[in-house]
Amino acid sequence: MQTLYITDNGLQLKKRSNRIAVKKNGKVTKEIPILDLKRVIIIGNSHLTAELMRYLASKGIEVAFLSSHLRFKFRIVPQTSKNIFLRIAQHERYRDDSFRLRISKIFVKTKLQNQKSFLVRYQRNQPDVNLGKYIKLLLNCASKVENKDSIEGLMGIEGASAKGFFEAYGKLIKKEFEFKKRAYHPPPDPVNAMLSFGYMLLFNELSGLLEACGFDIYIGFLHSIVYGRASLANDLMEELRSPVIDRLVLYLINKGIIKKTSFKSGQKGVLMKDSARDSFLANYENFMTASFLDIKTKKRTNYRKILQQRVYEIEKAVLNNYDYTPFVLYT
Repeated sequence: MQTLYITDNGLQLKKRSNRIAVKKNGKVTKEIPILDLKRVIIIGNSHLTAELMRYLASKGIEVAFLSSHLRFKFRIVPQTSKNIFLRIAQHERYRDDSFRLRISKIFVKTKLQNQKSFLVRYQRNQPDVNLGKYIKLLLNCASKVENKDSIEGLMGIEGASAKGFFEAYGKLIKKEFEFKKRAYHPPPDPVNAMLSFGYMLLFNELSGLLEACGFDIYIGFLHSIVYGRASLANDLMEELRSPVIDRLVLYLINKGIIKKTSFKSGQKGVLMKDSARDSFLANYENFMTASFLDIKTKKRTNYRKILQQRVYEIEKAVLNNYDYTPFVLYT
């Protein structure tokens, strides 16, 4: 087990030898080995003892806390990497306008290419749904990337393409769900609620990997600096949204794994009920760890390894002023 999800309220987690003991109402209900653990995600109101937090930190295991409404709150991370040379290089690259524009073009173009590949794949599976105009839109937007001479121009292309992509995405959704457009804070419907939750999980993993490598996650290249925003994690997420989360949400809906009745409405928008949340987390883990053949390398991999590879690739790019090598979803 690489990720431990704690979803019940009122639990106490404590260290017992090389295991995490989970207590409820004063009684130990289960024990979880720490051996292969990479991260712990706490949803709701449970707490860890100081002894356990110290032990997890010594093993390089991060702990993330989410609210009961599935909003990210904060993370407890092990000691920051001593890779000062990487952080110096990152600051230098950020001040280099030509590097920022060059790498941002790669982020945007790859995101558009992966969205196009996503639609082409699903067009084969659902030939009765005509996605031709949306595929052409994404191709047209991708063709304009190289001619842009500013980050703002790239963000304009990304925004225009996103509207068309999510319009096409709604046409692929079966069952009783409806999806008109991407919206969040708060999510107005079940599909947006699942997309937001999935993106947040992916964002959290990337943030942890980047910090462990030694990056300053608040300094991105495509996404501008905003107080409190981990812009670099947002940069790396762009190419992975469609291959991982967009696919996962469509799978959960169209296979009937999560149903419309699995949601509830509140002051903070539409929320997943506990059963839907637990099912989402289990399937997210399956998606992240399932092995598949990488067409480019001809080697078996999984999306968790691909996340690690993305961090390695951007470290190379930043240290050596190289072009970043993205993950490309092939059709």
